[in-house]
Amino acid sequence: MLAITIESFYNFKKLPFAKNLTPSEIFATEATRELHSRLEYMKERRGILIVTGLSGVGKTLQLRAFTETLSAACYLPLYLPLSTVTVGDFYRQINAALGGERQFRKIDVFASIQRQIKHLVSNEKKIPIIILDEAHRLSRDALLELQVIANFQMDSLDPALFILAGQPELPDRLNAAIYDSLCQRIHLKFHLPPLSAQEVGPFMAHHLKIAGRSKSLFASDGVDAVYQTTGGIQRKVCQLAFKTLALGALQEKESLTAEEVFLAARES
Repeated sequence: MLAITIESFYNFKKLPFAKNLTPSEIFATEATRELHSRLEYMKERRGILIVTGLSGVGKTLQLRAFTETLSAACYLPLYLPLSTVTVGDFYRQINAALGGERQFRKIDVFASIQRQIKHLVSNEKKIPIIILDEAHRLSRDALLELQVIANFQMDSLDPALFILAGQPELPDRLNAAIYDSLCQRIHLKFHLPPLSAQEVGPFMAHHLKIAGRSKSLFASDGVDAVYQTTGGIQRKVCQLAFKTLALGALQEKESLTAEEVFLAARES
């Protein structure tokens, strides 16, 4: 009933601030454009790329958009939403994603991973792009194993691209001397920041336009209140903006000010 109220009162064609955006619907910032520039470079260079950012800034969204632009004839993107896993689980997840046969011994799983990557590159002419999400949760042993998995002797070019996405503490973890060999295989690092105070308003307007509303709904102090409350973290911006819309529809508010935003935030 609430969704109908929001759509009907504000004349939306669909609910705004949705998660299921197409790549063309994703709001672009200077930072996201720089990220995609590095991703384009790394898909040719391969090796290891580190992408960090606070939870909710859109790392997974941007990586999904990147993989959706890849040619299926040339690339095989694999997304692994990791959490805290054992080394055995880590190996098995990668092997299964690559289509390797089920193995039980660690040495056999490792051999299968390398065999599958070599097969993809040499026989199918496809470059594996392996995205390890929540990589900051990987154990020390799993991170050490990654440098072994990525150690190929195939000409001078790495056969696969590994993208490690995680929280900002990931690079700090990798500064430990024990990871020196792994760090030598990291070609680029990128930190995705939250939206700036100047970007929050255009970001919200962009989402409203996608939903079918070109006229501004949030007053300038309402936009400032959203930024003040969320710190520019996109997921929080979307959640708070949607709650403010819901409150505004119930109160029949045509313009949403800081008062409505703070009230919606208190009711969260």
